[in-house]
Amino acid sequence: MTKLSPVHGLIASVIAYVALWLATPKVGFLPGPVLLVLTTVVFMAVQIAIIYYFSSLKMKWWESLVCTIACVGITALILVIIASQVNSKVKVGEYYGLLRIPMSLAVMFAAGGIGYAVANRVKDRNLLLPVVMFAAYIDFWTVTRGPVAAILHRAPHVAQIASVPIPQAGAGKFTPISLIGPGDFLFMALVFAAVNRLGMNGRRNYWFVFGAMTIGMLAVVLGLVNFLPALIMLAVAVVTANWGQFKLTRQEAISMIVVGLLLIGSLPLIWHVLTPKAEKQKPAVSAPVGRKQ
Repeated sequence: MTKLSPVHGLIASVIAYVALWLATPKVGFLPGPVLLVLTTVVFMAVQIAIIYYFSSLKMKWWESLVCTIACVGITALILVIIASQVNSKVKVGEYYGLLRIPMSLAVMFAAGGIGYAVANRVKDRNLLLPVVMFAAYIDFWTVTRGPVAAILHRAPHVAQIASVPIPQAGAGKFTPISLIGPGDFLFMALVFAAVNRLGMNGRRNYWFVFGAMTIGMLAVVLGLVNFLPALIMLAVAVVTANWGQFKLTRQEAISMIVVGLLLIGSLPLIWHVLTPKAEKQKPAVSAPVGRKQ
């Protein structure tokens, strides 16, 4: 990552994002799998750069929340405009025209503003460890059995509205192949803002976060896994990038290990409790369907 001021870096990243949005659907000069990997990597790099530079801006916590409120308002206004343009048979969440560009940016900045504000409460480097641990834990159960899973199953158009899409290259028009939820941008902003405030290596964290989260996204778009909670990859990146920066006492280290083991150990219980009843009662072998004579 080149050394740009936060403002210049943010402007350059936004311009690159708009250019990618417009160009990616029309690109088709490479074999399909290669193009899929390339465009996913570039999109992830630019989107994470937007959050990185946004989180590097000098703001007070309340200014970042004002940004969030403004961006939520912009998103709502764009949704109203989109709803007035599409016909009744098309859900607003399925709209991927030009207005989706400022809407996606607004979603990123709205989530990033919250993360930036929360980062002001991270007063010590060691606090990043429990933050990313709990974020990964919560992300796992929300994506697999919690509210996110429920929304994706029952109202996918709502998830589409609140998420930022990554397009399929060479499709001729913008066709999403994957979505990034606002929670991912929120916690990325929290990490980057905290890292900058605490005097840690921001550029190193960018590259580790980019690498880990891009690997996770590629695993999804290439069909290697059905889903992968992104904050697990974020936690791995943050811990790996800053391992030498954490100065835990022996008691703190033991406490972190115990808490981590408890979180991991509780996952099967949460999985069982939150499993839908229909799935729990599903017979091992389906009974034959009766047929009328």
